[in-house]
Amino acid sequence: MNLRVLLLAAVAFVVGTVELIVGGVLDLITVDLHISVSAAGQFITAFSMAFALSAPILMNLTAKLERKTLYLISLGAFLLSNLMIAFSSSYHLILFARVLSAMSGAIIIVLSITLAPRLASPSHKGRALGIIYIGISGSLVLGVPIGMLIGNAYGWRAPFLLIAGMSALAILGITVFLKKLMFTALSKRRFSFSEKFKSN
Repeated sequence: MNLRVLLLAAVAFVVGTVELIVGGVLDLITVDLHISVSAAGQFITAFSMAFALSAPILMNLTAKLERKTLYLISLGAFLLSNLMIAFSSSYHLILFARVLSAMSGAIIIVLSITLAPRLASPSHKGRALGIIYIGISGSLVLGVPIGMLIGNAYGWRAPFLLIAGMSALAILGITVFLKKLMFTALSKRRFSFSEKFKSN
């Protein structure tokens, strides 16, 4: 088993979880921030829209940047955004942090999908890609339950603190285990939120 591919899959799981984890703590957020359910729901909508729109644009803008460096920068932004959510009481700042989380997460997901086959042997490239999609699919199934379980036990901010901590571990793991991967020409295929998460 390729540990580097498993690491990318774990990161993809964490990123995917962030998109829907709000759904599990929506009621807690409305009470704490004194906002309506529809306003809190914008945290999910904003994430989804930012992910879908930013993925192809950001990947094209960063096409010539070394892949490991881009991965680490994106993880840093993802970590920062979740810390902002965990410690902020401002609706608009949290909304901004969700957009930042989506944009950085979009890069992370696309990089995980494109890098995994390159890290595997020729006979295991398809398997490596499948492992990444398992991580993504698992996050869609477990995102809301994880949010509810941790949020109800420790408060709605706790899941985001946990995600921030896992992001810090991911940065360490990528730094240690992933070699530098230079730019290669990107596919013309668009990377959309729905395409990535419905292709399983």
